Amino acid sequence: MEIKHLARGMVNAYLAKTGNGWFLIDTGFAMGRSKLEQALAREGVAPSDIKLAIITHADLDHIGNCAYLQKKYGLKIAVHEDDAELCRTGTTNSNRKRKASLLSRILWPLMFVLIMKPIMKKFPLEAFEPDLVLSDGQNLSQYGFDATVVHVPGHTMGSIGILTADGDFFSGDTINNRKKPTVADVVENEAALAESLQKIRAMRIINVFPGHGKPFPMAQFTF
Repeated sequence: MEIKHLARGMVNAYLAKTGNGWFLIDTGFAMGRSKLEQALAREGVAPSDIKLAIITHADLDHIGNCAYLQKKYGLKIAVHEDDAELCRTGTTNSNRKRKASLLSRILWPLMFVLIMKPIMKKFPLEAFEPDLVLSDGQNLSQYGFDATVVHVPGHTMGSIGILTADGDFFSGDTINNRKKPTVADVVENEAALAESLQKIRAMRIINVFPGHGKPFPMAQFTF
């Protein structure tokens, strides 16, 4: 399997090439739509060539282009059942706490008001109906992708990771690497996140492809 890292500013998308075709992991912010299409074009991939877009969770920086790609190119979108309703309603999950320093907890709401709200107003999140609703342990081989869905609730209750047969793990925001490999600091359910990390510990993971920051070897992640 060949994996292309399509960095979209603050958030990542990934393009995986298998013997059965191309697969997209996450779609980025709507405001980065043209850059996403340009990145795909540089790889010689038309959106209509992609067999399936797999969404790690339904935050606007990961599902921002789903409705657009689905409508324009007929791209099929897959998301976990516990985040599917957020996609259908075009809403974001606000029932979360930020695990960080006091300064960060003060700055985050300020950043949301000054930066995120204007972005959301200019690029509103479009609702869409997922073509495929995923569940924990689901094998994606029937769609041509030799990988397994791993339900890792905590950041959102429908967060998933995708573990390939080669040991590559698309972690969404459950694990990030902005400055160093860390666990999600925005959490809907801390107990669920702790259980998800136990699950991740037990898996054979070689490389991590996070939702934010550069991919890294799993051996660098201490948690």
